[in-house]
This record gives sequence, C-alpha cells and structure tokens, in this order.
Amino acid sequence: MSQPIPIPEAPETSDPHLLQVIRDRIRQRGPIPFAEFMRLALYHPEGGYYASSYDPVGWKDGADYYTAPSRHPVFGAVLATQVAECLAAVGEGPLDLVEFGPGSGALAQSLLRGLSVQTPGDLARIRCTLVEPNPHRVEIQRRRLSEAGLAENVRWMDLSAGERASERLRGCLIANEVLDALPVHRLVFQEGSFKEIHVDWKEGLVETLRPISSPALLAELQRHTFGPREGQEVEIGLEAIRWIRRVASGLGRGYLFLFDYGHVAPEIYAPRHQRGTLLAYHRHRTNEDYLERVGRQDLTSHVNLSSVIAAAREAGLACCGLVPQGRFLLALGILNRLRPASTEFSWEEYQERKAIEDLFLPAGMGESHQVLILATQGVERDLACLRPPEEWETPGGERHERIGGTREG
Repeated sequence: MSQPIPIPEAPETSDPHLLQVIRDRIRQRGPIPFAEFMRLALYHPEGGYYASSYDPVGWKDGADYYTAPSRHPVFGAVLATQVAECLAAVGEGPLDLVEFGPGSGALAQSLLRGLSVQTPGDLARIRCTLVEPNPHRVEIQRRRLSEAGLAENVRWMDLSAGERASERLRGCLIANEVLDALPVHRLVFQEGSFKEIHVDWKEGLVETLRPISSPALLAELQRHTFGPREGQEVEIGLEAIRWIRRVASGLGRGYLFLFDYGHVAPEIYAPRHQRGTLLAYHRHRTNEDYLERVGRQDLTSHVNLSSVIAAAREAGLACCGLVPQGRFLLALGILNRLRPASTEFSWEEYQERKAIEDLFLPAGMGESHQVLILATQGVERDLACLRPPEEWETPGGERHERIGGTREG
C-alpha cells in the first residue's frame, strides 16, 4: 500500500495574505457585508479555508471537524442502496452520479464500491462526476479512487464548469454538508427594524451594523411569518438559494439528496436560536470568534430548509421527504451492518461499533443532521429511505420506534 499524501496542518493565526486582501477591500469600498467576508475567508483562491491543501476533515491531529463519510465508510455503503433504487427509477441509458464537495473522496469511494455490489456489472454505465474546485483535493480524490480501482468512469469538474454544462443530468446528485458552508448574511433586529452586520477594519477586523445591503434579504425574511424579537440575530443564505436553483436547472431527470444540519423556518427562528446559528470550527471545537484565524477555521451555519425547499420547488423540483439522518439510515438497514458483539471485549470492535452508531443515534448525527430528498417530475417518490418503521429491515425482525421525520409532496 502506498503512503498517504502528506497534508500540512493549518496554523493557528490568520492567513496574512488573505487578511491583507480583506483589509484592502474594506479600505476601497468601506465595510463589507458579513457574507462577503465569509466568502473570502472560505473560498478565496489564495488563502481561503477551502482553497488550501490542508484537509480539515477527520479524527487526525489538526483536523477541525468530521463528517458522516469520514466517520465510517458504512455511510456510503448504505447510501448506495438508495442510490441504486433511484438510478433504476430514472430508467435505461447512461446514468449520472454527481457529488458536490467530495472532500477527501471518502464518500465517493464507499458509494461506488457499494454500487458495484448493489448493481454488479452496471457500474460501467454510471458516469460519476466529482464537483471540486480545489486542485489539491482533486489530487487526493483521484489518487484514492485510483488505488481502490474505482476511477475509471470518474470525471472531475470545478464549479464554474459545472454551471456552464449544457447537458442535463439523469441520475442522482448528492451534497453532504455543502449548503451549511455557503456564505450567509447576518441581520440583527433592533428598535423595530433589521440591520445588517458588516465587517470593518479598525486596527483589526471588527463587526459593525449598517443598513441592509440587498432587498433580496428582506424579501426572503417575508417568506416566513415570524415575530422578530429585540436583539434577535438571523442568517439569510442567499447563496444556498442560488445554488439550489443552479443545480435544479441542470437536473433533467432524477434526484437530489442533501445531507446537512438545518431546520425548517419555525425552528430556525425560534427563541433558542436568538443569536443565530453561525459557528466557527477549529480543532474539533466551536467558537464565535468569526474574525479570528481568517482562512484557517471553518465558518458554518444551519441551513434554512424551508428556504431551500421553496427555491427547489420554484426551480421545478418536488420535495419527496425530509427526515433525520438516523431515520434515513435505519430505513435502509444500517443495523444489519453492525457485527454481532463478541463475548470478549475488543477495543477495535468497540471503536467501529461506536463510529457506526454515531451515524444514526440521536446523540450522534442521527438527529442533528437532516436529509432532504428532492426529485424531478415523473420519477418514483415512495423511496426505501422513507418507509415507515414497521417496514424497516432489522436484525432478527425486531421493530424499532419511530425516530421522527416528515414527508412532503
């Protein structure tokens, strides 16, 4: 086995070049909306968090957070069961499997391997596209899939090329924790009206309140009926709405699966989110020091799923279902993936079981992460992942209590 590609750790301080870019922009234009700062901090080609060669995902020293695919490959193996059903529902002919933001390639590897088991001999007719703008990550993904013997029908595309593609896709599109990392505007309700948080420079980066930068922000607020509270802070994900519209326009026939942490509007505007949901992630710890470690810590907010569903419907996609990740995986038989416990304690066995359980138990990612399933018109919507608990395939035929979730037509 070849040695893994060495990946440098992210330093503790801000990227000096990126900090200068932001400072110069503020000096030229005045205070910038937080969404613009967040876009630069995460995606600037020279110093942005997601543009670097540093891989922040996993349990290794120096990582900032983990995702379901990095927690255990069984996530992709179970998802392959649902993807196989969806590809069959799309019909005959060449089929597309697209992953946005594939990171290390862990999900693509386990998903393709699972599909090779689910649909023996059919993998050759599935064109897998990984939408990845970071050339450092493309190299890691390509090497990973090549070593696994799974790279033959895989192509890579950056975001700009993906937006320009004229052909409409037929198959399954997957985005795992993509929308939560898109830039958000931050508004604060004070003395009867909303003001927008901007970023200024005063011997360093500081936050300041300014008038709202775009009428689209107020229009989005008006979609959802809620009574704002004094001092309440909310995030508006205009970029997530644009992303959904672009992706939906490129899907000719098939499904879009979104895995993310988020809420429908009544919950996202509830009192327990008085200060909003934005957090920074660094070394597996959260903080609210958004203007620190610029380019070297993650910035993320919970997705307003009501806004995403509305934008998808306007773009022609129907909502098949919205369920917690735990229910999604249980309905697809993840309990069958747990090896029976041995009579003697094994630390390796315990760690593996714990990793799998983290994917579906409420104390892990089972309740915090939601799965939104969107589809074009004319395809099957009664999917295996949406089956009621009494129809779940479980070891020994046992019935399990409902975890929760909703179906929407």
